[in-house]
Amino acid sequence: MKIFELISIAFSSITSNKMRSLLTMLGLIIGISSVVTILAIGDGSANSIEDNLSSLGLNTISISYERNVDIAPNEEFSEKDISLIGDNFSDQIISVYPSYSGNGIIVGDIDDTSLTLNGVDENVGVIEDLTLLSGRNIMSFDLEDRRKVIMIDDTTAINLFGTVQAAGEKLLITSGRTTNQFLIVGVYESQEESLGFSTSTGYIPYTTADNVLNKNSNFSSITVAINEGEDVEAIGDDIVSLIEQTHRNIGEGKYRNFSLASQIDMVSDVLGQITLLVSAIAGISLIVGGIGVMNIMLVSVTERTREIGIRKALGAKRADILIQFLIEAVTICIIGGLIGVGFGAGFTSIAENLMGTPMSISLTSVLLATSFSTGIGIIFGVYPANKASKLDPIEALRYE
Repeated sequence: MKIFELISIAFSSITSNKMRSLLTMLGLIIGISSVVTILAIGDGSANSIEDNLSSLGLNTISISYERNVDIAPNEEFSEKDISLIGDNFSDQIISVYPSYSGNGIIVGDIDDTSLTLNGVDENVGVIEDLTLLSGRNIMSFDLEDRRKVIMIDDTTAINLFGTVQAAGEKLLITSGRTTNQFLIVGVYESQEESLGFSTSTGYIPYTTADNVLNKNSNFSSITVAINEGEDVEAIGDDIVSLIEQTHRNIGEGKYRNFSLASQIDMVSDVLGQITLLVSAIAGISLIVGGIGVMNIMLVSVTERTREIGIRKALGAKRADILIQFLIEAVTICIIGGLIGVGFGAGFTSIAENLMGTPMSISLTSVLLATSFSTGIGIIFGVYPANKASKLDPIEALRYE
């Protein structure tokens, strides 16, 4: 019961000087609301970037030449490399094919619609996570016969034909100096913009892309789609080692592998460090707020010197006075912390609407904020409380 009485006394002291108590809490409110908001923005941004990158295919590896190295003719990628990768990693990968990509312009379209032409295989629907709205995917016989067929997105289909039911229609596409006629075999649902940009992509058989894009079987990278649950980075390293063995240049560092999975980890680490740094800067205001609490508590001790003397004269022990003022300091900080969390939730909601990125305040940040504010109350409340507990009751009673 004694502890509840002390808490009641603390609340009475706080409410009797509402404006002073509010100003004392202000530094804590600003600091905690800032930290909570920054952590929510950081987590929301990291999740948004991860979702955007995931939509591009987390389980896809690109094997390419290392930058700024000389590649001899016998070290260039070939169809033999494609076959070796397929044979050696058949249980771990979905497919492997040479990467052909280029730009094309749809002839006859008033707006001169441009699109990216990507050479793919029959697994494009799975690899790119495409939702087919009409028609079919690229098939194996399309690759074998080098057929000039294409899959386009629904936005392009509606702009050109007014409907997504465009399978069977034909397109004239100019790439470089050549123009080719393609048969639309499928229309897929456009994906949301990734990382702030979006472009129309036409998927064609990679064997057709070789001729259409005038690559002459020269490709500078290999695309490998990995089965779900496999270690993408480890398989990428193993594939590079296999290619080095095949071309007899082990340890020369002429090939590298790239995966979005590794980039997500890198982006998350960088965002985490930035969020931590900015939070630390915002946390400085918490220290300032703590100093304000200590200052006000010292003023309170001075104002209530006679009260302390009376309590001691009536039998209150030093520990009772110490706990009373410590509870008062902690109470101020906890109330300030809770108000700060409330403001942080409001600022997070505003940031979510402005940035268009889903955000939420994590339980961890709330617990961190309240724990920190409680810690500040204890740290900065100890000195005033200790000073109050050491007052001589006779001197305190004589104090004017």
